[in-house]
Amino acid sequence: MQTPESSPPDSDLSPAAAELAGDAPGRPAGGADSLAGVTGPRRGPGDRVFVATFALLAVAAIVPIWRVRFLPLLDLPNHLAAVHIWHNFDAPWTRFRDFYELSLRPAPYGAYHILTHVIAHVVSLENANRLVLSGYVLGIPAAALVWARRTRRSPWLSVLTFPLAFSLSWACGFLPFLVGIALLLAGVVALDAHLERPSRGRAAAVALLSVGCGLSHPLILFGYYVCVAVLMLCHLPRWSRIARALPLFAPAVALLLWQLAAFKSPMVDLRSGPRFQGAWVPWHEMIRSFPGYTLDSVSGDLDTRLFWVLLATASLLALWSAAARFFPRRDAEPPPPPGSLFDRLHRHRSLVLCAAMVICYFLVPLHLARPFDWWFVSGRFSPLICFFGFLAITAPLRGLSRLLIAPAAVAALVLPLHLSEKYASFDERLEPFTRMVERIPPGAEVLFVSLPPRTDEALIIEGTNHFSSWVQIMRGGFSADGWHNVGFPFTLKRRLPAPPSNRGEWFNPDVHGVAYDYVILRNERPDRSVFAAARTPFRRVAREGAFTLYERAR
Repeated sequence: MQTPESSPPDSDLSPAAAELAGDAPGRPAGGADSLAGVTGPRRGPGDRVFVATFALLAVAAIVPIWRVRFLPLLDLPNHLAAVHIWHNFDAPWTRFRDFYELSLRPAPYGAYHILTHVIAHVVSLENANRLVLSGYVLGIPAAALVWARRTRRSPWLSVLTFPLAFSLSWACGFLPFLVGIALLLAGVVALDAHLERPSRGRAAAVALLSVGCGLSHPLILFGYYVCVAVLMLCHLPRWSRIARALPLFAPAVALLLWQLAAFKSPMVDLRSGPRFQGAWVPWHEMIRSFPGYTLDSVSGDLDTRLFWVLLATASLLALWSAAARFFPRRDAEPPPPPGSLFDRLHRHRSLVLCAAMVICYFLVPLHLARPFDWWFVSGRFSPLICFFGFLAITAPLRGLSRLLIAPAAVAALVLPLHLSEKYASFDERLEPFTRMVERIPPGAEVLFVSLPPRTDEALIIEGTNHFSSWVQIMRGGFSADGWHNVGFPFTLKRRLPAPPSNRGEWFNPDVHGVAYDYVILRNERPDRSVFAAARTPFRRVAREGAFTLYERAR
C-alpha cells in the first residue's frame, strides 16, 4: 500500500484520483482535489522516514508482552486458564474432567478465547496469548493508519495512537474487551470502505467483523453499533449503499438475539428486582479521571504524564491546522468548497465518531450492577475518544512540520519500554512462585492465597489476585478463582472450597486447606503462621521471597 507523506485536509478525491486510491468517486458537491500528497508512483524520503518510525514504534509496543512470562494484567490468568481448560480438556494430567464440562456455544467474551485456542494449535498456549495481545496492541495504530488514509489525513497522526493500547482496561486484563477494541476499529474501517466503494470482499469483511464484535464483549457490540449508525449518517445521502449494507449485519444481529434468548449465564441475573441498575459519577469527575482511564496502567505517574504529551501534541497540530487554513501558503492547494451538510459530515466523520464516543463516556454508567455486574464501564470509551479525536486533526504534515509529531513519537517509544521495566521487576519477584509450583508433584491439588498487602510496587492493581489460575495452567486441577460464572467455554461441575481471591485473609486452614494437597501463601508474616492454630496438620516445605509453600500432612 502506498503510504502518503501527507494528505490534503478535509477533502475528497477527484474521480480519477479515487480510482487510484482504491476509493469511490468523490461525493457530489464535495469538490475535487489534487493528487499531490495523496498518492503517486514514487515513494519520497518522507515516506521512508514514516515507515521506519512506524516500524520502530510497533516493535517497541510489543516489548512488554514478550519480555516477561507473568504479564501483570489483573484478569489475564483467569482468561488464559479458561482457554487452557478448553484446549487441554482431555489431557489426563490436567484432571479437568473432574471439575468442568465443556460449553462451546457462541457466547459473549468468546473472541479472545477462540483466537487463542486456535493459535495454540500451532504454538504454545502462553505464546498464543502473546500473539493475540500483540495483535490487539498493533491493531490500534494499524487501524489508525488505514483510517487516516481513508479520511485524507496525514499518516503521521497514527503515531499518536500507539500508546492508547495501554489503558486502564489493559491493566485490569479485560482481554475479551481489548480484543474487541481491535475488531471494532477494523469493523469501522471496513464499513467505511464498503460504503465508499461496495465490493464482495469488503461486504464479507463487514459481516465477519460484526460477528467478531458480537463474540468479543457486549460493550464492544454496543460501541460498534453506535459507530455504525454514525458512519451511515456521515455517508448520507447514499441511501442505496446504506440499504445494501444493512443485511450485512444480519448474522451479528441473529447471534445477538440467540445469545439473549438461549444463552444463560450466571453473570446475568434478572430473577427479581429492577432490570437495570447503574452508578454514574458527576461529569467533572469523569473529566478529571479521563487521563487515568486512558493511559494509567502501572505505578508512578510517568504514563499519565505521557498522556499530556500526546494531548499537547494533538493540540499543537490542531493549532497548526487552523493556522494553515487562515494563513495558507502561496503554493498551497485551495480549500475545497464547503458543500452541503452531508458533505461536511463526511469530511469530518472522525470528529463525529469522536463526539459519539464522548456521549457514551458521559451517558453510560461508570459501574453496572444489573443486568451485568460490571466494574468500570463508561471509562472504557476513553481510548476510543482519543483515537477518533487524534485522527480528526487536519494538519498537513510536510517537510519540517513533521517534527511537530516528534513529542508523541517519543512518548509512544518511552511508554512501552517503561511498562516493560515495571513488568520485569514484577516478574523477577515471582521467580520463587515459579520454583514452588514446579516442585509440586503432578496430580496434586494446589490453592494459592494472596494475603494483605496484595499490591505490588510496580502496579496499580493487585496483580497476583488470580494466580490460582496460573497454578492451574502450570499444574492442572481446579482453580478456585476461574471464570466459573461466564458459561463459556466451560461450566463448573464440582468445586473446592476457597476464600475470595481478593480476601485472602479469610483463609481458614480447617475449612479451605483440607481440600488441597498444597497451599502457597503470598505475604505470610514469618512471625505469624496462618497454620499455627489449625487442627489440620500442614508442614512448611519452603519459604522464599514473599511466598511460602505448605504441604498437608498425611
